[in-house]
Amino acid sequence: MNRKLAALLVLACTIAFEIPVYASLTASYHQNGHIRIVNGTNAGVTVSPATIEFGNVTWGSTVTQPITVLNTGDCVENVTATASQPGQPVVMSFIPVLDPSHSIVVNATYDTRVFSTPGDYSFGIDWTAHCL
Repeated sequence: MNRKLAALLVLACTIAFEIPVYASLTASYHQNGHIRIVNGTNAGVTVSPATIEFGNVTWGSTVTQPITVLNTGDCVENVTATASQPGQPVVMSFIPVLDPSHSIVVNATYDTRVFSTPGDYSFGIDWTAHCL
C-alpha cells in the first residue's frame, strides 16, 4: 500500500471516531412514573344553608326548612345526619346513596311541642359522609 493511501485511511479512521454524539436538535430522556387508580376514596359533603334559622315560631306549631346536601367527594357516598339538642332525644336521618357532584334536598322539620314552654332554643346537626 502506498503512503498516501495509508495516511488517508488513518485520517479517515480518526475523523470517524470524532463524530459528535449530537446528531440532531432533539434530545430524549426516559422517565419512569407511577399511578394508582382507585374507585374513589375521598368523601366530601357540603350542606347549605350553613345555618338554619327558623325565626319566630308560635309555640305548638311545626316549621320546615330545606337543606341542600351536595356530594363534593369523588365516590358514591351514604350520608348520615344527626340532630341533637340539650334535653331532647337524638334524631338521625340517612341518605343511602349520593353520587359525586349530585345533591339532594332534605327537609328539617322542627316541632315546637317538644318543649313545655316558649323560649329561645339552639340545636346542632352533624353530617357524616362515607364512601361506599
